Amino acid sequence: MSKTTLYIATTLDGKIARKDGSLDWLYALPNPNQIDHGYGQFLSTIGTTIMGKNTYKEILGFGVDWPYAGMNSYVVTTDKEFKLTTPDTFIVTTNLTDFVNDLKKKNEKDIWLIGGGQLIASFLDNDLLDRIILTLIPTTIGEGIPLFPDIAKETTWTLTNVERFETGVVNLTYDRK
Repeated sequence: MSKTTLYIATTLDGKIARKDGSLDWLYALPNPNQIDHGYGQFLSTIGTTIMGKNTYKEILGFGVDWPYAGMNSYVVTTDKEFKLTTPDTFIVTTNLTDFVNDLKKKNEKDIWLIGGGQLIASFLDNDLLDRIILTLIPTTIGEGIPLFPDIAKETTWTLTNVERFETGVVNLTYDRK
């Protein structure tokens, strides 16, 4: 059975984006040696992605080819009329808990919860998340979209790996107890 993993960059003050969704703080990080901070290795373990509608639109706004071609991607939204423009991408409007648990049983590779904040909270509140990998970026931005907005459920996590990079970035891996 596959696992669901949240792999996400966050600021030191716990923001995943500015209020307007901008990730300029992430791309401003000096990285002269073009270190991928473990992204390539992580992506090789993933067979499916899940994201919210706003995260989907943000990725499209990067102006690059769809980075998840060849794997199924699911966009969770209540907007049944929302139009997708990328290959192997599907809308999820059904019961999220049943959908994710079914995906976990059917997939050999892991499932990546890409974002955003409300979807992350829903995964946590419904015990759908098995692992969290936080890519901690050494900056603060003040106002922005919080990593964990309005989580109702307390969950205990175990630190299973720490990886430090020359850029000052740290990856923290936590598994659910």
